[in-house]
Amino acid sequence: MSTSPALQPFRAHQLFEGVKTMAIKPQLFVAIMLAAVFCWSSPTQAQLARDVQDVFEGMMDELDEELQKKFKKAIKNDTSTVEFTPKQFERFRNNPANPFEGLNNIKLDAHGGNIALKFELPSIRNRTVHSLERQSPIVLSQISRPVISASVSTVAIYSGDRQIVLGTVVKSDGYILTKASEVETRENLKCHLSDGRKLEMKMIRSDSKNDLAVMKIEAEGLPVINWSDTKLKTGSFVLTPNVNGQVITLGSYSVVPHSTAAGQQAFLGVLPETTTQGVRVSDIKPGSASYNAGLRDGDVLTKLADVQIKDVAALVKTIRDRRPGDQVAIEFLRDGTQSTTTAVLAGRSVSGELAARFKMMNRLGAIPSRRNDNFPNVFQHDSPIFPETCGGPITDLDGNVIGINIARHGRAATYAIPSDHVQTLLKDLLRSNVASAEVN
Repeated sequence: MSTSPALQPFRAHQLFEGVKTMAIKPQLFVAIMLAAVFCWSSPTQAQLARDVQDVFEGMMDELDEELQKKFKKAIKNDTSTVEFTPKQFERFRNNPANPFEGLNNIKLDAHGGNIALKFELPSIRNRTVHSLERQSPIVLSQISRPVISASVSTVAIYSGDRQIVLGTVVKSDGYILTKASEVETRENLKCHLSDGRKLEMKMIRSDSKNDLAVMKIEAEGLPVINWSDTKLKTGSFVLTPNVNGQVITLGSYSVVPHSTAAGQQAFLGVLPETTTQGVRVSDIKPGSASYNAGLRDGDVLTKLADVQIKDVAALVKTIRDRRPGDQVAIEFLRDGTQSTTTAVLAGRSVSGELAARFKMMNRLGAIPSRRNDNFPNVFQHDSPIFPETCGGPITDLDGNVIGINIARHGRAATYAIPSDHVQTLLKDLLRSNVASAEVN
């Protein structure tokens, strides 16, 4: 293939000197570089930020083998730039797990060569917080007293010079509970204690189902966390402390303990639409929970489990607060006549393209943990923590330790394992023949 030499500087200028960053979602960006094969030379490779790498890894399972190799190579080479052939680019653009919109602006017929995308994310961590916001340092500093006790039993775990997760002291002779998926593949792990010490640590045992790991440091007389069996009401405030006695985030207790494992999410089985009277339902299929309850297309739900259903959001939240198998009373209007029925909520299993789309949408405005779902027993709150601040305790406003943060799930959801379940798990994780063993 040949081209006029006069065109090459123009294309090179557009590629390497005139690259523009284009917003493709409110929270996700990509700088697009178009390269014709005949004038290609490697552009400056931007270093791969952790947040971008997490997005790459989050997409990986949904991509075909060829695209996986592209993103794995970018991770290995520490670069945020990925080069595609036109066919590869088209497959990536059309993949439901792709969280980047705006790629349709690239016309494949407009050039004959490869396409290089330089991926960027906005600095969510460094966002300026207004002084009147809930997460303002001024606000958080006023409520630090309740977390002081829990804070001294909190540790920060580092890999090299980067904090990767928090941990919770569960035995005074150096046993630390933390999030397994963040430490299992890391090297040179060090534990930063509240008293300023920095000690090497090793793994003793992990629990993949709950994503927990017991780590060990050589220390004695550590302050052990005091678990509480306090039960909170929905809407109660919760606090996440750090090692230094400060409150990282202030959140609200959103959903009572439940399972998020596949097939264990409560599901009514309707297509909802908000109306002035309530929520109109449709797409009721034989065998679904709604069908078995006698609901029909066009019925308007007004109350579910004694909760007024004014819009779709209220319906979704009310169902999420329950588990598969729960019976819920439903009040509804049919042709203007008030009726009642009872539904047995089913289990919902989302897979395929819809699951990939949900996974992509859930990343907007947040940095989810690498493992952020499929837990047998967690409660939900809306504290905007980051993956590296999971693994530590969470308290109520009185300082009672009500659980351990296990994952940032999405824009408005963080999961925590309730304290009673943690204590049950620790009986197995810390049994004598395990706690005395070492993992080589």
